[in-house]
Amino acid sequence: MRKMKGRKRGCFLPLTFVLLFVCITGHATDDSDGEEEDVLGVPLPPLKLGHSDCALKADEGPCKAIHVRFYFNIQSRECEIFEYGGCHGNANNFLTLEECQNKCVVTELPLEVMLAKNEREKPNFCYQEKDPGICRGFFSRYFYNKETKICEIFKYGGCLGNQNNFKSLEECQTTCQGNPNLLSVAPDEEHPNHMNSSSPEEERNQFPGIVEPPPIPSLCMTPMDRGLCRAKETRFFYNYSTGRCRPFTYSGCGGNENNFTSRKSCLRICRKGMGTDIATDYHKRQVSCMLWAEIFLQFLVVSIGLIECNS
Repeated sequence: MRKMKGRKRGCFLPLTFVLLFVCITGHATDDSDGEEEDVLGVPLPPLKLGHSDCALKADEGPCKAIHVRFYFNIQSRECEIFEYGGCHGNANNFLTLEECQNKCVVTELPLEVMLAKNEREKPNFCYQEKDPGICRGFFSRYFYNKETKICEIFKYGGCLGNQNNFKSLEECQTTCQGNPNLLSVAPDEEHPNHMNSSSPEEERNQFPGIVEPPPIPSLCMTPMDRGLCRAKETRFFYNYSTGRCRPFTYSGCGGNENNFTSRKSCLRICRKGMGTDIATDYHKRQVSCMLWAEIFLQFLVVSIGLIECNS
């Protein structure tokens, strides 16, 4: 009888080790959103559209004519040809390739071009007031002062704020100040005081709980917007509060740029730089799984002990 009890215990222990193995190896390949592998790959630049109509799918309409038209494909990020039936459809429908490109394709200006921009051509955000945000970090950043017409240093809290916020003086000057021959040192740089004389490492030590956030496109911070029409298309948006891409029902027109045809493209654009969060999340789940496995093992030991006592 004692040999049988020992055999029962021997049967339970391998099961426990199997559960532990599955728990550890299973989470090693698990992704919270199903596409984390793409997040850690080469990130794509943010998709910028000239108009929200350009995010609509190609719609040939219900009629049977054959008209050659062009639409903007947000997957390939190019204007492509399609056959239009002649009636209805949607606004992502252009007579010529040039018309499609002019309305939908937004090109980024190279640094060389931005250096040559004059005062009237500065980006609008260069005229925004400095905004430290709502957090309590202490990071040295630069902003363009529209009054003095030079880039100056300020202290950034670590979250939110606006686009008039640059990590380096050179980046601020290149984007907003214009002529590189007229670059001047910001007043705070000429006369340092106790507020800005500390190094970045010292600033981090003063606020150990604040970690400088990874860069994230501004479109990913906009709220989900179903749009104005009555269609029902499954799209994905980035929830800035939870840090996840979630599905929603898109009406077919209007809305904003936080609108992706797949979870994969949403993750690529909005979760780049989030590798640390992914690793931390994995570690938490692994520890949780180990605790549950230990509880299960203790339960088995107690159960076997009760069986032995009763027999």
